[in-house]
Amino acid sequence: MNLKQLREESGIKAYKIAEKLDISRVQFSNIENGKYKLDKLKIEKLSELYGKSVNEIEMACEVTRCERRRNNI
Repeated sequence: MNLKQLREESGIKAYKIAEKLDISRVQFSNIENGKYKLDKLKIEKLSELYGKSVNEIEMACEVTRCERRRNNI
């Protein structure tokens, strides 16, 4: 499961997550698309928001990055 799928599963709109992370909606979109990595604090915050473990969020980040690499090839 990637980051976008986790968010959609949570039912929280992207702009709300961006607000909670104190970043712009565009920045959050770039994170969901694998363009930027999340720092540890943002991973922990997403863990709380999505009700998932930090490990699950980190795995979703990795899936997102792998998908981006695969699509760019």
